[in-house]
Amino acid sequence: MVLRSVFASVALSLASGLAMASTPLVSADWLNNELNNPSITVLDIRSADAFAEAHVPGSVFQTYGDWRAEREGVTGNLPEVTDLAKMIGNLGIDNEQQVVIVPPGENSSDFGSAARVYWTFKVLGHNSVSILNGGYKGWVQQGFEVASAPISPAPAQFEVDFQPQYLATTEDVQANLSNGDVQFVDARPSDFYTGQTKAGPARVAGTLPGSINLQEGTLVDTRDGVAYFLTQDRIRQLAEDATLKLDAGRTVTFCNTGHWAATDWFALSEIAGLPNVAMYDGSMTAWTQDPDRPVQTEKRGLGRLLGIFGG
Repeated sequence: MVLRSVFASVALSLASGLAMASTPLVSADWLNNELNNPSITVLDIRSADAFAEAHVPGSVFQTYGDWRAEREGVTGNLPEVTDLAKMIGNLGIDNEQQVVIVPPGENSSDFGSAARVYWTFKVLGHNSVSILNGGYKGWVQQGFEVASAPISPAPAQFEVDFQPQYLATTEDVQANLSNGDVQFVDARPSDFYTGQTKAGPARVAGTLPGSINLQEGTLVDTRDGVAYFLTQDRIRQLAEDATLKLDAGRTVTFCNTGHWAATDWFALSEIAGLPNVAMYDGSMTAWTQDPDRPVQTEKRGLGRLLGIFGG
């Protein structure tokens, strides 16, 4: 009995070791093989109705909106870390668990939800986190089992080891706009980048001066209605095509409220392997609150040229 207990303990330890060697993306095949691994927590971030209808067996649920906070009229901010730690602990997640995040899997925007939650775990110092590539829709399409029974995890203790290098604040951005070693990456569609379209919460349209546009929608490949993330080679090529420096001293991604920017952050930091990548969670909504902060638009650039030539 003692020997059997020792073998069981060793087997559990090996299983935990395998799970904790997490990669940014995991496949449905991999997750299916690890569903009974007690060191893995599957975290569904879809809507409450979708989760109640069906989900990956054993999943816990926390809707995406709970991972963002509004402060001083700016949506999309990182919530207070004490609130996040309590919420994560109530999901039964401690610092030893590998977390696998499950988005809907339908498009690049819902991948952004998973990327934002992934980024949050990294900011909190939890590196054992992955995203299910293809999300829930890919899981179902590949024929894996689903469940509908509610999950009531036993609360756990989650300790925060805050990692500020992943978070860019408005003050950081202001201090580094003219720093040639820092590149700013706008993850939004081109009409936002050029200032033709404005997000509702932002004071004015436009982008950060000197920023580069790498649209989040280009970073996924939709096959048979399922959104899969691009490979490292394809992402690095897209980044180079957009004139990004793969060896920049620091890269800061942004969008309107830190949602699309999370996809760019995930692509550049976790898949392409660029060093020192941060995300500006308040993004253009926070930046444009102060009218003295500079904003670049295509129209303004043309206006300057017309002024030079007497237009």
